[in-house]
Amino acid sequence: MKTADILSAVVMLVLSGVVFLTTRDLPYWADFAPGSGFAPLWVAMTGGVLAIALLVGALRRQDNPPADWPDRTGWRRVLLTAAGLWAVIVLAPILGLMSTAVIFMLFLLLAVERRRLWPSLFTTAVTTALVYGVFSAWLGIAFPKGVIGI
Repeated sequence: MKTADILSAVVMLVLSGVVFLTTRDLPYWADFAPGSGFAPLWVAMTGGVLAIALLVGALRRQDNPPADWPDRTGWRRVLLTAAGLWAVIVLAPILGLMSTAVIFMLFLLLAVERRRLWPSLFTTAVTTALVYGVFSAWLGIAFPKGVIGI
């Protein structure tokens, strides 16, 4: 596992560097909102810090435990989550980003995590309201709409 952590950290560090170098000329701030360089800078910096933390932790670790692979239930969750992400890619152009995100959140909470209905509906509603409120209402960013106009 130590080797996998070192390799993962190096790959993350390289990818963070590539993101930083390829987006450094984008404007950090536009008139009243973050510019197109805002998110890539923070993603690159966060990825770099996490990669360094993973690398230092792996290098300081004395033991080398074997990989802890998921059990049958874990693999089911991994596969269902991957299938849900693919469904987001397929459905977003048809249903729109917000509608697809709501469906994806409910799918994760109800089908993958097997949570109760009412807390899942509440969590999805609050999350959707916050995302819409911050990005659409406050920052004026238009979400991609689907064929049906939602």
